[in-house]
Amino acid sequence: MACMWVMDRVVRIFHSGSVNDNGEFVNMKEDVCTFGKSPNFSEVVARAKSIVGVGSELTLRGRFDAGGGGRAHYVLLNLKSDEDWTLYRECLKEAQVRCAEVVVRCGGDNENHEGGVNMIPLGNLVMAPHPLYPLLDADYDAKHRAHLITDNLQVLSVLRPRTHSAMRWHERYSDYIRRAGFLPLARIVNAGLPTMDGPALTALVDRWRPETHTFHLPCGELTVTLQDVAMILGLPIDGHAVTGFAQPHGWRDTVEHLLGIRPPEPAVNEKDKKPSGVSSAWLTSHFNNLDDNADEGTVERFARAWLWHLVGGYLFPDASGSTISWLFLPILGQQWENIATYSWGSATLAWLYRSLCEACTRTGGSPTLGGCAYLLQIWMWERFPVGRPDRGPAEPWPFEDEGSLPTVAYLWKNCVNVTGNKDRRYLYYTNEFDVITPNQVKWTPYSRPEIENMNLSPICKRDENYWRATIPLVWFFVVEWHLPQRVVRQFGLLQQPDVHQETTNRELHKIDRRKVRGPVDWVVKHQPYISLWDARERFSMYPYDGPAHRNGPYKEYLVWFHNNARVFIRPPVNIAELQESESDDDNDHMDGYDQATRESTQTERAPLHNYTASQLVRFGNDAGHALRHPQGSEKEVGALRAFAQKMRRSCRRLALKLNCITTPDCHEPQPSRSTSGRGTAPCSQQRTPSRSICRGASPSAATSSRSRRQSQSRQPSDSEEDDASEEHDPSYGQDIIASSQLGDAPAATQQSVRRAGRRRARDTSEVGSANILGTNPGRQKKKKNPYTPSGR
Repeated sequence: MACMWVMDRVVRIFHSGSVNDNGEFVNMKEDVCTFGKSPNFSEVVARAKSIVGVGSELTLRGRFDAGGGGRAHYVLLNLKSDEDWTLYRECLKEAQVRCAEVVVRCGGDNENHEGGVNMIPLGNLVMAPHPLYPLLDADYDAKHRAHLITDNLQVLSVLRPRTHSAMRWHERYSDYIRRAGFLPLARIVNAGLPTMDGPALTALVDRWRPETHTFHLPCGELTVTLQDVAMILGLPIDGHAVTGFAQPHGWRDTVEHLLGIRPPEPAVNEKDKKPSGVSSAWLTSHFNNLDDNADEGTVERFARAWLWHLVGGYLFPDASGSTISWLFLPILGQQWENIATYSWGSATLAWLYRSLCEACTRTGGSPTLGGCAYLLQIWMWERFPVGRPDRGPAEPWPFEDEGSLPTVAYLWKNCVNVTGNKDRRYLYYTNEFDVITPNQVKWTPYSRPEIENMNLSPICKRDENYWRATIPLVWFFVVEWHLPQRVVRQFGLLQQPDVHQETTNRELHKIDRRKVRGPVDWVVKHQPYISLWDARERFSMYPYDGPAHRNGPYKEYLVWFHNNARVFIRPPVNIAELQESESDDDNDHMDGYDQATRESTQTERAPLHNYTASQLVRFGNDAGHALRHPQGSEKEVGALRAFAQKMRRSCRRLALKLNCITTPDCHEPQPSRSTSGRGTAPCSQQRTPSRSICRGASPSAATSSRSRRQSQSRQPSDSEEDDASEEHDPSYGQDIIASSQLGDAPAATQQSVRRAGRRRARDTSEVGSANILGTNPGRQKKKKNPYTPSGR
């Protein structure tokens, strides 16, 4: 380690020459520069300018040897920022030569190749600063669904997850699939898959941030990690990166060689409709039914087709939803045991990350969600109550061999499907995520007894030392960073605020196979990141090392996080302070939200919740301001009195906003009172039906609250005179507190403020609120002795 520290302070600068096809220097001048400590990028640039002169623009590239076994394989990286320099130093730690070698050229050189050596354009990794949220990138946020919903008030469509049902299984496939390492997943898929909940997934995707690869929620940051991939799907993490040479021409020949059937060719002078693979329907029509008497060669071909469909349609579906990509064929066509040596878990997570980064910006008429949606949905159910369906007990596992043991996904086999209008459910789930608290999240779901007592497949925890590795995830053209340090509470550890920002690369996000024409060797193209993946052992650690979670420091993290990220999507119903107006007339405080509730429109929970939270914070600030005076002084008395008056008025306004107070529904005509006493109640006591929506009190709670109120009455007579007066309460006669809507409040707060004079007959002809139980108007109410025990 001491040797490595010394090498960090030495930089060899090469200039005035060239680089040949083998990556070797030709006629280069060398200057060895030493620094007092490990230099940053600007210090290297300054030293390079002092050597070659400052009159010209400089282009810097870092060379490292990615070969092995004494054989050199040189790669040159473009160096344009501190992030590029940091990545280059990471590559050097596993290179054969660990001293930094920087090639300096004069003038702006934008070529990607020099002398045959691959130049990797890393692009500008510096974030575009967001004016309100430092954690966000302004360029990413401009097209983000959360920005369009919150700031532009757009109504967006629900995403459609792209999924495929597995082809028909035959038990003769099991030996081949076991040798390929996919048997645990195959057993789970064949046992039955839950129905996709598009509205719930959309509400979650709206909170995905490409900058951090995490979901931004009021309770903090969460994300799908390598732990979730292993525990839910049972895929291997340790292994080769899933990448290779992509040759778009001749893939039909490969299919014919492996499966014995050639996919259909495009018509003459007609554009190929399936340039990226075969349709799921074509594969199913030819390989869905294996004859029980088929020979072993046929069984192997059918098993390989089944695995291709599983990988391409279940783990790596694209946004089109109907194509099984040919990219996997060079790997799936190898010996079965070789297939198991690849890191399918990291590749699946890389493609899910890329699909989420794309889906969170889709706003068209029929937007889609690619990636392994089953992984995302089960992850969501395991951690959040939002959209979580009921599920029955897990059935006994029918297989006993070690290679067929279940994963966590099996627990969700018998869940009850969620149905209903997708747009209304999407709105409901969005509101639920907007008000979710840390106590509602299952941060470590895999430690519960139900899972600990399961006989899980050994693959679920085999590679646990990589669960917390900060490392690039590679899948052919996709490179996405795994950043578990942002979500260590998911491992039961203490989350620190202001975590080092590992900026995801916008240039990498732009690499799309639809934009790449011709053959590409992704091993060479992404060599720096593949080198880091190959050195993954250096990033491995026991996943539960570190200080344990504590609520106090986590609250400090939440304060920092809320100040730096967008955590709410539904804007508050109002931003004005409650006590700003001096008017005591409730109708003077009506806004769009109040009008919606009065007109029987479905109301949202999150805007009212966020508005109420902001007002409570203001109350606390006002209280601190009132208490700043010396105790017992005249100023304190005056300030406290003024605060109490403000609080009284504000609390009444807030109660009105929460629909705890009924006011005249002036927009409806009021019928004349019936002489029988059963007509429609006066407008001051009429309740709007929509006000029962999203209320915590149930009908049973309302009934019990009314029973308690009646038992506290001094007389059971309906003609009792109220002894309250305006002298005791200045607001007497203005509003009526609806006790049925405060079912969870203490009994003392359940009593209504009634008008002086004789109580009016209760309206029994029409019940306006779901929280109020109706009575039969044709049945006389039997008086009850208040001292008689209930039930007699």
